Amino acid sequence: MPKSTKSRSKAEFKFPVLVKVSKPRFKVSTAFRHIDPRRLANKAQVEVEVGSFEGDGCGSTVSAVVRKGNVVRLKVTPCAETRGVRGDPSLKSLLMAARRRLGGPATPPKFKPMSFARFQDTGDGDITIKTITCIQICIYGHCIVCCSLPGGGFFCGSRIIIHTP
Repeated sequence: MPKSTKSRSKAEFKFPVLVKVSKPRFKVSTAFRHIDPRRLANKAQVEVEVGSFEGDGCGSTVSAVVRKGNVVRLKVTPCAETRGVRGDPSLKSLLMAARRRLGGPATPPKFKPMSFARFQDTGDGDITIKTITCIQICIYGHCIVCCSLPGGGFFCGSRIIIHTP
């Protein structure tokens, strides 16, 4: 009598796969270029849209938090449908490996506060790109974009935020 095979509802295994990684394009907002830094000098706090990372059909918006004419931090706003989940160690290690393959540091440098005029003059979001890293990861032709958050952690695609300890 033939041996019966038992069906499982879950399984986990390793499988070698080609992973393609790239950095999505950062598009600076046209309005950002036309803001007069002198008008922000007396504002207690205002958020200014800097631009967005493109590549996942959603676009992660980056804003500068400005206090009294100084950019004090950057803020990344993922799509409205995004929800938080606990980070999977294998996805975190994939992101670290992808960042290394693209020649970036293990973690992005911390943002240093500066005047809005200086921030605006850095050209094409250079500071934003250095402090917020986005990586497009493609496996079997399906791609997701993962971006680092200024306070630590990542969010991936247009649906998932990965909280890292």
